[in-house]
Amino acid sequence: MNALSWTTALPQSGDLCSTFVLRQGDTFIIGHNLDESFHVPGVIVVNKRGVRKTSVSLMEMLTGQPSPSPTTSWTSKYGSLTLCPFGREFPDGGINEAGLYIQEMTLPDTRFPENDDLPKMFMMQWMQYQLDNHESVEQVLATLSQIMLDGWTWHFFTCDKSGNCAAIEFVEGQTHIYTGDDMPIPVLCNTAYPEELDNLKGYQGFGGDKPIDLKDKETERFVHAAHLVAQLDQAQPIDYGFDILRTLERGGTQWSYVIDVQAGQVSFFTAQATGRKHFALGAFDYSCDTPVQVLDIHADLEGDVTAQFADYAPEPNRQLVRAQVESLDRNGDVTRLAESFGNSLSNVVDAISGYSDTTRCMT
Repeated sequence: MNALSWTTALPQSGDLCSTFVLRQGDTFIIGHNLDESFHVPGVIVVNKRGVRKTSVSLMEMLTGQPSPSPTTSWTSKYGSLTLCPFGREFPDGGINEAGLYIQEMTLPDTRFPENDDLPKMFMMQWMQYQLDNHESVEQVLATLSQIMLDGWTWHFFTCDKSGNCAAIEFVEGQTHIYTGDDMPIPVLCNTAYPEELDNLKGYQGFGGDKPIDLKDKETERFVHAAHLVAQLDQAQPIDYGFDILRTLERGGTQWSYVIDVQAGQVSFFTAQATGRKHFALGAFDYSCDTPVQVLDIHADLEGDVTAQFADYAPEPNRQLVRAQVESLDRNGDVTRLAESFGNSLSNVVDAISGYSDTTRCMT
């Protein structure tokens, strides 16, 4: 089975996710909705600096066989907070202590460039790699030609503390970057960025005649977000960020978060735990002197949850990964794919959940 065929055989993640940036004066807010048709388990992880790691591909974890591609190793330079549906080291998005942010969203036509001379990396790990090593969007973009990605059909939204943002897409095996003047609207959903801009031109305020009705759930989320980002309420920017996320919901939102980058605060709630929670990025010890800490994103809590983070343990991590893999395998797709390589679903769970146990502190 070639790389393209096994990738398209994977069950894909939800296609109604949304990310936006509000930036005006001293206000710098990032908001995101994760949408899916089923419950998405997840954990928030305090990742440490000074941790040695080695690249791993999804193909390796599915087959149980080493990749013919070379590997790369690194020691994390920055600590980070990540939201992880596949357990520690495999985030859906997050922000590091230097203010670099990265988040994925589904882009159905994605096809990653292929180059077997490059290290191959599971795209979730690639996001952690960026948070481990870099502080600027410019640095992220400079590494795009150095690593080959595998996994689901995703594109990526990244920003840094200076306010520079970029959308990164992989279409027909080619890398496309939208940043600076090429990214006039700091929003990314589930359509290729140029197509979103072309569609937006038909609406009032963006060059067209069509009115924007925020109550019309048939309107593209990108259009709603573009309109609302331009209407920033600086008096209550976090509340306004959540207002935008509620407008962008189309019925399957599993969790929502807003990051106040300047204040260093993350606020969030989920479909299972609707009370709003928050924590400060600066409240954690990112050194290897203390254990990695985690928090169930669906914990039934409210308010400041900093004290509710607990020390990481392998078995709960495995249980989380198993729950997520079984959710994706509800039609047997992952089982069939693993078995086509002579592997088993249980071994796939062990490979994903056990990866974090291969990392080690260097200090």
